Amino acid sequence: MASNPLTLKLLINKRSNHVIYAESGKDFVDILLSYLTMPISSIIRLTARHSKIGSLNGLYESVEDLDVRYMQTKACKTMLLHPRSSAEEQYKNLVLDIDEDTSPTEYYICPKWVCASRTHCLVSTVANARCRCGQVMHRRIYRKKQDDGLDGKDGGFVKGDTRFMISDDLNVFPVSTSKSLELFKKAAISESTVLEQRNVIVGRREALSILKASLISKTVLSDVFSSKKPRQKYTML
Repeated sequence: MASNPLTLKLLINKRSNHVIYAESGKDFVDILLSYLTMPISSIIRLTARHSKIGSLNGLYESVEDLDVRYMQTKACKTMLLHPRSSAEEQYKNLVLDIDEDTSPTEYYICPKWVCASRTHCLVSTVANARCRCGQVMHRRIYRKKQDDGLDGKDGGFVKGDTRFMISDDLNVFPVSTSKSLELFKKAAISESTVLEQRNVIVGRREALSILKASLISKTVLSDVFSSKKPRQKYTML
């Protein structure tokens, strides 16, 4: 997967220094939508562990510290700490590699071919999970590449020929004058002189900051990109 920064165009209220909306193509929107497919353990590992958000962080750390002899299998601990997303094929097309530590999914079956192909037909994405027959599933198989309904076109989640608006609370819309006016009205904007256009760079750090802020804020873009906000509160280490 590539990991190339992208440019995001912001429209900002200079008086309040709040983002009214951002404008982008598919690349940034695909990254935002990918957050919806992330397993909760992945979100904790990537964001919450740096800020102690809620109690799930403690739950995650307790599993990390729990000796494997208390788990059903070693594979169970791996599944809990490093779950896989069903949207992995779409992730391959994202401009930014948000989860650099996760390797591509591998598939394992029981070493007994009759068990793997006829009796139980189980497949695991974690090595050494236990088959119903009692054997450890360590025989690696290779998945035939599928188009996953993408038809070989743009990849990702949204079409590449559309421009999108993203509000401060991460609502996503196709670009339209009526939606712009609606957001201006919501922000009490009555004159264009208070508006400022600003281009910002979004790399992996900013993408993770947006994910983190989205868990606790309704003004995500302002919190991450506004110069008068305490950005370090949302910056990933």
